[in-house]
Amino acid sequence: MTIKSSLPELRVFITLAESGHFTRAAERLGMSQSSLSASLGKLETLLGTRLFDRHTRGCRLTDAGNALLPAAHRLVADWDQWLVDARDFARFSRGRVSVAAPNAQCAMLLPPVIRRFRDSHPGVRVTVHDVPEHEVHALVRSGAADLGIATATELRTDLVATPLYADEFVLAMHREHPLARARRLDWPEVAREALIGYLPGNPVRRLLEDELAARGIQLAYAYEIALPWTMMGLASEGLGVAVVTRALRPLAQWHGLEVRAVGSPPLARTLTLLRAPGGSPSPAVAAFRDELLKTAVS
Repeated sequence: MTIKSSLPELRVFITLAESGHFTRAAERLGMSQSSLSASLGKLETLLGTRLFDRHTRGCRLTDAGNALLPAAHRLVADWDQWLVDARDFARFSRGRVSVAAPNAQCAMLLPPVIRRFRDSHPGVRVTVHDVPEHEVHALVRSGAADLGIATATELRTDLVATPLYADEFVLAMHREHPLARARRLDWPEVAREALIGYLPGNPVRRLLEDELAARGIQLAYAYEIALPWTMMGLASEGLGVAVVTRALRPLAQWHGLEVRAVGSPPLARTLTLLRAPGGSPSPAVAAFRDELLKTAVS
């Protein structure tokens, strides 16, 4: 007999021990007295010991019954709590979601998504891994993050990648910069300026350089920076033109910078939502994924 099939018998054992009377126990459980007696006999056969001494007006626990009753209470309580926990997860009243993303997406894209998700599912804990972009894949692959946000590349990956949105390359500059007054900007013209860009090896920079190299254009950077906040700070002091993507437009505007598109059509990167292959995401992870996809297309 399995644990699962013994749970009804354990409930009979506990109820009978509490009531001390077969008829009253059967009434509490909503079953006939003969069914209750059969269930008790089934449990005693499984355990190989008698749990009750019967008498004409009721029953009382044997020494074995007294010894085993606390464990029966724990088993039934654990099972009931397990069912509550499972139903809570299904209703999103509990659970966890872990997301890894580069700092710009952690600062600009994720906060409103998390707020709306928490409003709908307040019991779900959302963990954010604010990491350099090259670490996102590793976190998702290892299972440390359920979801990741990263730039799509031509490199093969074992992760499942869903496109989120196209993020155009733009320039952020001081409002008095000569390029801010130009009616139209092209990359050959931009290449002659003092530029502020990401560090070598950054996926966003590498994608732009590959696209421009195919057009015979090479950018030279006066400053190579890890964090977009530093890039904006340098640009706000007139030290160069920051080459970023449209996702950082709110940050540029907060610094009082002019944001201009380049080229027609503009170059862009595709941001993707990553998850590990195999299996289905938990209900909480699936709901967060859907909220993020809905935000990306809105």
